[in-house]
Amino acid sequence: MTYLNTLKSLSFIATTIAVSCNAFAQDIDDRMVTDNTAHVGVSAVILSEYLGSADEDIRALPYLSVDNFKGFDLFGTALSYRLIDTGTGEGLGKWSLQAGPRIAYQIGRDSDDSPNLTGFEDINGSLPIGGYVRSTLGPLGFRVDAGQDVINGHDGFTADASVGTFYRIGNFAIQPSATISWADKSHNQNFFGVTSVQSEASKLGAFDIGSGVYGYSANVVTWIEIQDQYAISLIATYRKFTGDVKDSPILRASDGATDGIYAALSISKKFDLSKF
Repeated sequence: MTYLNTLKSLSFIATTIAVSCNAFAQDIDDRMVTDNTAHVGVSAVILSEYLGSADEDIRALPYLSVDNFKGFDLFGTALSYRLIDTGTGEGLGKWSLQAGPRIAYQIGRDSDDSPNLTGFEDINGSLPIGGYVRSTLGPLGFRVDAGQDVINGHDGFTADASVGTFYRIGNFAIQPSATISWADKSHNQNFFGVTSVQSEASKLGAFDIGSGVYGYSANVVTWIEIQDQYAISLIATYRKFTGDVKDSPILRASDGATDGIYAALSISKKFDLSKF
């Protein structure tokens, strides 16, 4: 896999974890306030070669996040804007609601990533444009992200729904969450389907698949602040493919997998954006 493709693959982590990151919190006075800040650093990332591959790679990649700069949030390759931002706060006895547009880059797939993909066409990177809704009720947080690809990648509509919580002690914080992922036929057929022509070339069985839930994920985001200037963070997700997708010949191939672990360990420096 090329370095560019590895960089694109980080978007898988961002897409999954951004559902939970900065989405669930306790009282605003008892957490790490990050509004109008940016974190810039480097990450060590472990990730799969492509969606559904059992082969993994470890790379060093840049890390960038922006929290509520003039309403904008950036995490990985996902950019969103807080068009609606209301509520009584975050924490016990409080509630909050955010919603707005969202755009994110999603990973593609190269046919030369595996000999089992012989005869398959490359899937270009996708740019789903849509929106998000994020809400907290007491210690619980809920979030939905959805979007339609507009650059002829997988050409599909995808949606992720997540629930989680937040806990902090001193300078250490942890955010566990669970996510369910849904996609339409275009997305699922592109990534998990096998046409008769592809079957003949690759020797995988033909497989036609429609829309539906294709995966469940358990996610965790942890970080610790050092001298209020630096942060060490770990983001990780375990994804289990489900529904008709789990029976895909691509996932059942010799180098395929019906589950996977993705993680990034990062160190970053915090920058104050409030003066801009």
